[in-house]
Amino acid sequence: MTEAVFQAPKRRAKVYESFEAPLPISLSAENGEHIIYRAEIISHHVIVTNPAHIQPLYERGYFGKGVFSRSRPEHMISQQWKYIGDRCLPVISSSEYQKRLSWARAALLMRGLEDESVNHALETLTKPVEFDIEKEHEAKSFDGTLVDQSMDDVSCDTDLNLEHDNLDQTNTARPQRQGNPLYDPLAEIYPEEPELLKANVKCRRHDDWLAHCGCRPDEDQLMSSERSVSNADPAEAYEYVLVAISEEGDSENFSKDNVSAEQRGKLVCRINPFTMMEYLQLSYEEAFFLVYALGCLSVYYRGEALSVAQIWTMFRSLQPNFSSSYAAYHYFRSKGWVPKSGIKYGTDLMLYRKGPPFYHASYSVVVDRCDESLRGAALRPFSWKSLAALSRTTGNVSKELMLCYVITPSDMTEDMLSSPECLKRFTIQEVIMSRWVSSRERTEQEEI
Repeated sequence: MTEAVFQAPKRRAKVYESFEAPLPISLSAENGEHIIYRAEIISHHVIVTNPAHIQPLYERGYFGKGVFSRSRPEHMISQQWKYIGDRCLPVISSSEYQKRLSWARAALLMRGLEDESVNHALETLTKPVEFDIEKEHEAKSFDGTLVDQSMDDVSCDTDLNLEHDNLDQTNTARPQRQGNPLYDPLAEIYPEEPELLKANVKCRRHDDWLAHCGCRPDEDQLMSSERSVSNADPAEAYEYVLVAISEEGDSENFSKDNVSAEQRGKLVCRINPFTMMEYLQLSYEEAFFLVYALGCLSVYYRGEALSVAQIWTMFRSLQPNFSSSYAAYHYFRSKGWVPKSGIKYGTDLMLYRKGPPFYHASYSVVVDRCDESLRGAALRPFSWKSLAALSRTTGNVSKELMLCYVITPSDMTEDMLSSPECLKRFTIQEVIMSRWVSSRERTEQEEI
């Protein structure tokens, strides 16, 4: 084992995001004051529910993860989307639609409604939906020509031919500027920044949101986005979906993620009976860093805002090794790394430069505590066999295994640990562990 020497991180081949300044540089447009984001402690989890707070917390520092997604909170009802006029609607299977109907029924019954009232409400939701294209904006095809769509095109009883061919191949993804133009080599090549869309717009080439894939929006997409926002009807609170129905009406033959064109007899436009909102879940370390180090987050429990001391006490009671794990998290964040959970690789943390969209994780970190003599009860005792297995696993995913020791002073008492002031007395020592391969060593010696 040798002393930790940070290696150059491995950049991802394709980057479709622009790097924004990390928190807490976030000011209110009204009075110019710092924005304080809000999180709730729900069932021992730190959850951010306000959509206006979710996006900046994740994009400006990559804090937290979506409760339905792997990392970025981008859960969508479906991966398949089709256009009806200016509307881009998700396509779901019949079985998925029936599942949402059952959830809606259960939710209404829990409110104490009678069966007759529930059936009447569900009957209203399941009625076919027909859009008046004449009153909506003129639909445009991908080559810019007008599309003549009649009411039959979006009727429940007719097939919908919504497949689009001959996509515009000229709208390719372009690299995005990142951070300060003084240090960005792309600033001279692409001085302009992508347009900020006022509504979610789908990319016609990558089947993703334009904000995620990095493509430039077409002029008609910008105009459509502006019109949809300016002409939005506040009374229209429904979310619409296209349900894939087989010609035989057998809903059991469809899976959620596999609805092929051969199986699809027609697409039926209906109201989504049960909508789900994705929230942002913060780890205890991330939440306390936002509260204690950056001062841009307030954590509420049962409607009351908690103080820094109360949050520290609560997190220590819920996670016994919180003082050590947070000390390591704070240390790496201060070094400019983005620490994320390393549980899928059998470690405590994964270290990213800038964030997961830009670089692969460089280090897989195991956090341990010890005294000033580098001895003490280990949080995770290793045998040679388990340590070798972890080292091999880390090497197979092109990362380096790092042991991070949180050194506690010998006079540190339990009462001192009850306050976050104890963090000032901790010392961090990193050690990188590499696996020695005998055959490789012999080859190197022979070459010398």
